Amino acid sequence: MKAAFAYMGNIYLPLRILFAELGIELIVPPSPNKRTLELGTQLAPETMCIPFKITLGNIVNAMEMGADTVMHTTGFWSCRFGYYGRLYCYILKDLGYKFHHFDVSGSRFKEHYQLVKSLTKNSDTIAFKSILKAMYKSWNKSNLMEFMEQITRNIRPFEIDKGKATRILNRYLKALDKISSIKVIKQLKKRFINEVNSIKKDLSRQPLKIKIIGESYCVIEPFVNFNLIQVLGENGILVDPFLTAHKWLGFHSARLGNPERKVIKKLAHPYWKYNVGGEDENAVGYSLLAAQQGYDGIIGLHPFGCMSSNAVQPVLQKISRDKNIPYLDIGIDEHTSETGFYTRIDAFISVLEKRRKMTY
Repeated sequence: MKAAFAYMGNIYLPLRILFAELGIELIVPPSPNKRTLELGTQLAPETMCIPFKITLGNIVNAMEMGADTVMHTTGFWSCRFGYYGRLYCYILKDLGYKFHHFDVSGSRFKEHYQLVKSLTKNSDTIAFKSILKAMYKSWNKSNLMEFMEQITRNIRPFEIDKGKATRILNRYLKALDKISSIKVIKQLKKRFINEVNSIKKDLSRQPLKIKIIGESYCVIEPFVNFNLIQVLGENGILVDPFLTAHKWLGFHSARLGNPERKVIKKLAHPYWKYNVGGEDENAVGYSLLAAQQGYDGIIGLHPFGCMSSNAVQPVLQKISRDKNIPYLDIGIDEHTSETGFYTRIDAFISVLEKRRKMTY
């Protein structure tokens, strides 16, 4: 089986080993780019959001690379993400592709188990052990990926040699993708720590702190947000995205991290009593948490026309007023230009810097 899976950030790193341990080859298409977006935009319904258009382009590219199965997480809620997989299939069939479709959801665990059992051609006991082994290796890779990305985000505003932390991170992520041994993963972590600790830093700097909230794909995928997290970090700003590829696997796939989710839900409740879809409740909760933790500002990224993201905007603006924390909302679609995007970001940063000077 050669499976295609929607591309988002570095999520393929833990997924590749997960599938490989279960006898499935993950076909990873080129990272999202202008051609991917143009292809997806051409094939998708006009009113669909930019995450769908890019991931559709990724899936088509994977099919051209030999994928014979489309895998996608699915669900039944008000965000259209839960229906991406079905729409992929309709469009791919219209294009003449022959493939199997596999919905990955908690409610279909028995089907997932039977698939693994048929691929491994083993007994129930061995199949179950194969699943546990695959999940253990995948989660260890994902944890290290998260650790390295977080360390890099924390170093960027202080590094003297601009971009060095990013270069080290990219090199170690490539190495992480090639290994499968838990022992080697632990050794890689030690080497990474030693190398980033050698980076020369100016710890006298007092960088602005910005929280990134919004829709999952727009926050995690660098192509969509014009590499915002790296760019801000390398320009002396401490950036903290509310969601990462690792956390996405926990929140939306395995449903882990319940203590944090409960905290965010409790924080959001006075302003947002019901989760209407997407990341609306998370956006409210993490905005309030950012205000409590002394962040200088909040940037919200979401697809242009996203119903749940637009519905929550008045509440996020009220939080900005109530908690005296600046908030910038940016809707993104296939027509968003990098120049226009960063013009708004630069103006927002200028406001934060002036506020910081007035405070001190």
